[in-house]
Amino acid sequence: MASGKTAVGRELARRLGWQLFDTGIMYRAATWQAQRRGVHLDEHESVAELIRKSRFQLRPPAEADSVELEVYVDGENATPHLRNPEVESGVPTVAAIAGVRALMVQIQQNQAAQGCMIVVGRDIGTVVLPDAPVKIFLDASAEVRAQRRAKERNQDADRASVLAATNRRDELDQRRAASPLVAAQDAVELDTSDLSLEQAIEQAVQIIRARLPAPVSVGSGEA
Repeated sequence: MASGKTAVGRELARRLGWQLFDTGIMYRAATWQAQRRGVHLDEHESVAELIRKSRFQLRPPAEADSVELEVYVDGENATPHLRNPEVESGVPTVAAIAGVRALMVQIQQNQAAQGCMIVVGRDIGTVVLPDAPVKIFLDASAEVRAQRRAKERNQDADRASVLAATNRRDELDQRRAASPLVAAQDAVELDTSDLSLEQAIEQAVQIIRARLPAPVSVGSGEA
C-alpha cells in the first residue's frame, strides 16, 4: 500500500458510504494525454498548453462495487491507462509543471465541493482543500514504500530500482516550486511503516471520528 493513501482512502470511502477521489489520477491523465498527443514532457509550456485545451471530466465508477471516481479526457476514459509503466515514469515531471497543477487544483476543488468524499493526494491539506475538516498525513519510510510497491507489481526481485524511483519522486515532489509535498500544520500525521492495512484504516477511522463536528457512522466495509 506504499504509504497507504489510496488503499486506506478506498476502504474509508466504503465504510463511510462516500466516494474516493484520488487526485493523482488527474496528473496521470495529464501525462497520458501528453504522451498520446506526442508532446515531450520536458517541454513544460507545450504540456501546459495541451492540458489547457483538453477537457477533463470526473465520473462515478462504472463498476457497481467501486468507490473510485474515473477520469475522462476529451470524452475518452483514461482510467484503464493510468498505471501503464510509461505513464508512471512520466507523472513526476508533469506533476511538477506549475501550469498543469493550477488547472488540476481547480478541477479538484470543484469536484470536492460536490459533497462528502475522501480526497487523497500529495497537496490536499495544504493547497487543494486547506479548510478540510479532517486532514491525515499518511507516511512511511522510503524502504517500506518501495517494498510495498514492488510487491504490488510483482517486482520483488527489483526492489532496488523501485526504491530509487520512490526516492526520486519524493525529491521532486518536495522540491518543486508549485505545491511542494509537506504536511499541513493542522494535519494528523500517521506513519504506516509498521502498520498493517487494517491497522492503518482503524487508526484513520478514529481520527475521523475525533475530528468531525458531528458523529460519523462507519460501516463494516463490506461490499
